[in-house]
Amino acid sequence: MQLRMQLRYPRSFLVLLLTGFFIVAVPLIAGLVSNAFSIERLSAQSQQAVYNATLATQNARQLSTLTLSMERSARFYAVAGDREMVESYKKSRTTFQTLLTEFMGLPLATNMRARAEAIQATENSVFVSLTTKSPSPQLAKQLERDFAELSSRMELLTGSSNQLVEREVGALRAAAAKSKSQVLWQLLAIIPSALLMIAGFTYLLARPVRELDEAINRLGEGKLARRIKISGPRDIEKLGEQLDWLRQRLITLEDQKTRFFQHISHELKTPLTALREGSELLTDGVVGELTIEQREVAEILRQNSLTLEKLIQDLLTYSQSQSADRLNQKTALELQPLQLKDLIDEVVTTQKMAILAKAIIVKRECDKTTAQGDPAKLRVVIDNLLSNAIKYSPSGGTVVIRLGKHKDNAVIEVLDSGPGIAAEDREKVFDPFYRSKTAVSSGAKGTGLGLAIVRDYVEMHRGTVSAIAAAGARFRVILPKQSQPKSAN
Repeated sequence: MQLRMQLRYPRSFLVLLLTGFFIVAVPLIAGLVSNAFSIERLSAQSQQAVYNATLATQNARQLSTLTLSMERSARFYAVAGDREMVESYKKSRTTFQTLLTEFMGLPLATNMRARAEAIQATENSVFVSLTTKSPSPQLAKQLERDFAELSSRMELLTGSSNQLVEREVGALRAAAAKSKSQVLWQLLAIIPSALLMIAGFTYLLARPVRELDEAINRLGEGKLARRIKISGPRDIEKLGEQLDWLRQRLITLEDQKTRFFQHISHELKTPLTALREGSELLTDGVVGELTIEQREVAEILRQNSLTLEKLIQDLLTYSQSQSADRLNQKTALELQPLQLKDLIDEVVTTQKMAILAKAIIVKRECDKTTAQGDPAKLRVVIDNLLSNAIKYSPSGGTVVIRLGKHKDNAVIEVLDSGPGIAAEDREKVFDPFYRSKTAVSSGAKGTGLGLAIVRDYVEMHRGTVSAIAAAGARFRVILPKQSQPKSAN
């Protein structure tokens, strides 16, 4: 299907656009031309009808006038015997015959033609009597009867000419109605076909543009796994190939960045491990007893080396998860049934020194709740949320950890008694390296990666994490009890 669609595309987007305009315009132009011819035929027909009706009426009137003139000449001859009247009759008769022939050449109805032929026969009978008989009272009476009959038939013919006008008008109305019907059917055929072709070419034009838009959005979101292939005119396909080259280049840069983080973290961890172990040896008195001041300095070195080691590990963890998501690589989740209450207790135990250092009161309001999850990653989620709460809580403050159920989900909430999160920062705090104004003003140290890692790990479990409005900071994690790994898009 995709190959056939490509074959239908021309080489240029402009050619495709012009082709679409041309094909859509063809039925419209054909309809206009057809209507123009129909109107032309109707106009010619109306002109012919008007001409025929006018000619018929004029001929009928002229025939009536000539009949009276011929009657006077014939009757005068029958009474007076003047041969000049016969010649006058013949002249009028010539014109009469010409007009009658023109009249009979018109598209007459059957009854009108029969009346015209009867008039012609009657007039021929009169002419024969006039030219073969001598003037006499009998001839005068015969001509009187013949012309009376001729006049009667002429009146009928004049009335029939009016019927001819009505018939032509009726024919024009029928032709106009037929043309109107044809135009209507043409519209009913042309408009849907034009709309269908417009929809088809709109799809053909919009499809490559939409694919380009989706490809650019994927690049902007860092989703680099799917190959970019644009179907369309050759110039648009070439643009898609350039975008795919850019995608491959970004993948190369992503790999280089990941290797850089791995190398630099390894290089940093080695001296940090030596510093931490050395400070621990000093603190434990392995190389000799230390004074109180020396022990404090050794403890500061140990704590800062641990903090720096955790920051490096967070940075490496976040970089690896983001790289896996961009390259469509599934981050392995070792799912197993977990008792989340036990996991929270373990995290609180590991944070005991930080809790004691600030005299924080940790309240656990936890129900026994199980869920399918990766213990290592969920431990990082809870640890980061608790570390965040301890960091921003004042000395002697309170941190509350809640664990409960809601429908088919496990719900974890961590609340602290710190300054809280401004409404405009509740979505941004999960962005990597973002630190709110409250965090900066409080002087708390951090990279802004802890909550970003929390969001990534929770979303891997098909869960959600959000910051809730409260007096202090309040984070809520919702995990499905039957978690499935997040599939890459």
